[in-house]
Amino acid sequence: MRFTKMYNIAFVCLALCAAFLGMTSAQCLTGNDNPTMIERDFNQKLSQARLDFALDTLRKTSEFEGVDNIFYSPHSLHEALTLAYFSARGTTEAALGRALHIPEIYSKTHVQRFYVLENALRRFMTEQGNVSTNYEFRTANKLWVTKERRIRECMLDLFNSELEHVDFRSNPEAIRQRVNQWASNETKGHIQDLIPDGGITEDSDLVLANAVYFKGLWKSKFDAANSKKDNFYSNGSRTHLVTFMKQKGTFSHVVSEEIGAHILQLPYKGDDVSMYILLPPFAGARIVEGNDTRDAVQQLIERITGTERAGAELRDILEEGMAPREVEIFMPRFSFDKELAVNQLLNAIGAGEVLTPAADFTGLLADGEPGLHLGDAVHRAVVEVTEEGTKATAATAIFSFRSSRPAEPAVFNANHPFLYFIYDRLSRSILFAGVYRTPPLTTSASYV
Repeated sequence: MRFTKMYNIAFVCLALCAAFLGMTSAQCLTGNDNPTMIERDFNQKLSQARLDFALDTLRKTSEFEGVDNIFYSPHSLHEALTLAYFSARGTTEAALGRALHIPEIYSKTHVQRFYVLENALRRFMTEQGNVSTNYEFRTANKLWVTKERRIRECMLDLFNSELEHVDFRSNPEAIRQRVNQWASNETKGHIQDLIPDGGITEDSDLVLANAVYFKGLWKSKFDAANSKKDNFYSNGSRTHLVTFMKQKGTFSHVVSEEIGAHILQLPYKGDDVSMYILLPPFAGARIVEGNDTRDAVQQLIERITGTERAGAELRDILEEGMAPREVEIFMPRFSFDKELAVNQLLNAIGAGEVLTPAADFTGLLADGEPGLHLGDAVHRAVVEVTEEGTKATAATAIFSFRSSRPAEPAVFNANHPFLYFIYDRLSRSILFAGVYRTPPLTTSASYV
């Protein structure tokens, strides 16, 4: 299995990182968090926790975005909240640990070593020339901390160039522009003005940010000559004329009665990253219970996140794949630019304390230093799906501010709302997740 092979290489990287890890004080991250032994499979369990976090945030997001399109990066949110977790102490640390689905048996040092391991692996693969030329994926973290606070030496070692001391007090607007320029650079200009005007003030003292960028070419491209306009049915009633891409070929596909959806895998060149589309039955009518209205996609999300057997089947499909068969695909071409209600999501996953004055971020600081604070958060994501492939990018900032197989080909006609993931099998991470319910007002056919 490629995941296992990747972490066999990773343990070579761990040996290279041993000097740093050995320097980490038992009192650096928390009061007593330096285990004498690190289980060999802790990385797999923390990867599983990251997948659980992705599905949890998807469910919570779908509950307050029940009639709109969704697109965001669970990976970016996870990275940004991990930065906050490293900096937190007390009840703030505990709340973030639960929100990130970190097993209670693991200390913060386990998470730190997982973080160092993945960063080391990315650097190792880059230096060895093992980065895929078929797709581009990059992720970056950054912390901007007021120069008026002294940082723990071990935290400086942990974050290294990811941490920067800045002067918020004298020119907060310049810092806001610096953060936004960093996000723009890391997302190749697709995320502009991440933090809005006035988002950073002279009282700000901490900004935590993550940016992710992905561009992949389909392993089997759609022929633009076959694309044509047809009806897309939003929630079974309203129709929209959109451009559908079309092709027939051999793809991994299954009809899952447990999950209640047709599931199609569209791999990008290199096979490590794929888009998975989960299409509920067209006849999935809306459920109305008092003021609660749920469409077929919402019901699907509730099954895969709230039903043990459906959730287990989804994980098996993501990790082990599906049997190939001949499939005729009809899929809309689309692009979205979405902003996620991060504050609402943090409250929903039990991490709302992060943005309150009661939050404790003294874990980042030298002993005796006054605390830091975070007051707001923003997450923006952009996706473009064309005949050539997919381009997706996102940025997060948390900042201080006051079945049987028939003989004939299967038909996968995504002409009504569906759920989709961009999934990296190597790291077992959902990079992006979305719900397509209705076409955007405008679509872009460019692919640069």
